Amino acid sequence: MLYRLFIASRICLMLMVVVCSGCGQVEFTFSDGQQKSLNSFKGGWVVVNYWATWCKPCIEEIPELNKLNQSNDVIVFGVNYDGLIGEELLNEVKVLGINYDLIVVDPSENIKIKRPSALPATALIDRNGITRTVLYGPQTMNSITEKIQLLEEG
Repeated sequence: MLYRLFIASRICLMLMVVVCSGCGQVEFTFSDGQQKSLNSFKGGWVVVNYWATWCKPCIEEIPELNKLNQSNDVIVFGVNYDGLIGEELLNEVKVLGINYDLIVVDPSENIKIKRPSALPATALIDRNGITRTVLYGPQTMNSITEKIQLLEEG
């Protein structure tokens, strides 16, 4: 009887480990249907930019974000504020010349920020997966890299 109780407790413990192994993982769902965890981007900075087609400053910063996304230590993701998906989103990406991946499920809660009430809004997530700040207004490659350098320095 004691042996059965021991085995049952071991099975329960193993189930808890399996069930909770994904707990706390931040997952991004991309426009191509893929899901990737924030942990898979550790080691570099992650920039999450909220944009909309009706936001002129958002459109103007896209070339800067494209350049930033080509740098070694930073990856840029876009989030369409209006929740466009599918063909409609792909058409806008093509028209606007967006060359970085788009997250289609709003990540604000998962990256521990309040959903932006003004656009453009750009969240900076450090090498350890911690959101460090949100920048409001149009950004450039230089303004973002300078802010990242300041955050890294302390």
